[in-house]
Amino acid sequence: MRDLIAKLVEKRIQEAAQDPGIYSPIKFRPSATREQLTELESFMGQALEPRYREFLSVSDGLENFYFEMPILGCRDWPESAALVRAQSFQELILDMGTLEDEGLPSSARLTPVSVDEDETSGIFMIDTQGAMRERFWWTGDGSSLLFPDFAEVIAYVVDPASYLSR
Repeated sequence: MRDLIAKLVEKRIQEAAQDPGIYSPIKFRPSATREQLTELESFMGQALEPRYREFLSVSDGLENFYFEMPILGCRDWPESAALVRAQSFQELILDMGTLEDEGLPSSARLTPVSVDEDETSGIFMIDTQGAMRERFWWTGDGSSLLFPDFAEVIAYVVDPASYLSR
């Protein structure tokens, strides 16, 4: 996980050098404790995917993960501005029947992990009770991507072509 995070930081530094002002710098947070992670699982109502748990053990969330999208951490629950935006986007998705449109079971439980400022794109941890191997869904702005774990989400941001080669 630390290697992937290092690659993400390296990519953002290169992008900022090429296009100053486009990307805000990544901002790490102190790592989450075991107690905080356990409490987060309670708030979410599902077990943390192991690679997401590992990520939060390194940085309890991350500002400017992808453009202005943060990664939510323990300190965002049960209430933060980013979480409120993410939950609003989640409600919209559920109300529109997007789960079924994207081939996800209607019984899938979504937990917000990230959302952009204008609530048009978000990343959700999904629990399909074993019906699918994918645990993360990035949706919005006309696209829909499924990932087996959080490491693959980071790998996609570092190198979008990695998604095509899966």
